[in-house]
Amino acid sequence: MNEATISKLNEMRLFAMADKIRELGSSPKFSSMNPMDFLGFLVDAEFDKRRNSKMNRMLRTAHVKQTMACMENIDFSPKRNLKKELLPDVLSGAFVENKTNVLINGPTGCGKSFLACALANHACRKCQTTIYYRVSRFLEMLTAEKALGNYLKIIEKIGKLKLLVLDDLGPEVMTKEQRNLFFEVVEERYLTGSTIITSQLAFEQWYEVFGEPTVADAICDRLFHNAHKIRIGGDSMRKK
Repeated sequence: MNEATISKLNEMRLFAMADKIRELGSSPKFSSMNPMDFLGFLVDAEFDKRRNSKMNRMLRTAHVKQTMACMENIDFSPKRNLKKELLPDVLSGAFVENKTNVLINGPTGCGKSFLACALANHACRKCQTTIYYRVSRFLEMLTAEKALGNYLKIIEKIGKLKLLVLDDLGPEVMTKEQRNLFFEVVEERYLTGSTIITSQLAFEQWYEVFGEPTVADAICDRLFHNAHKIRIGGDSMRKK
């Protein structure tokens, strides 16, 4: 393969293919390689490089709090009430494709955020658009964007995400404006995207966080519908 071809590949920004040609050109197997196998090596090299670049970009823009959280490090000991066999869709990430929610509750330090972050990182590695927020920061962001006149744009953007992670819901009761903003997000994402929410509160207490009963019913009905509910128990993981 001559340098002119390599130069053209670089000009078309097919850098991985160009590098692979140089690598294969110095291999004694190059001359006897089947043309389709050779082409396959080049395409695989370019595909893998672009996919890895996309994955790394998504990991950066997701702003996941615990960047090292991963599925392999989740503690499934019986005292934590986490059983692998009961969570196949969650642990495989299929819940994102199925557009269902994951709701996690449990006491302080039990690993709610770690599990949520592990699921978020897993989604990013599958090149699924993801973003992480603490609930308090999320509400502040929505309020600020509304004040700037970007409300519809940000709601549309959040609605298009494959996965939205909202960490630490409650116990403070939302204001009327916060409640309405939260409802708009839930409504926009209903049956179109997946949302992970963590909270110290029992699921039955989430209604109280939203305050006004009618809106609380509307929010919780959409969140709980087809949701995977995970109740984590055990002592604080921070003690370890």
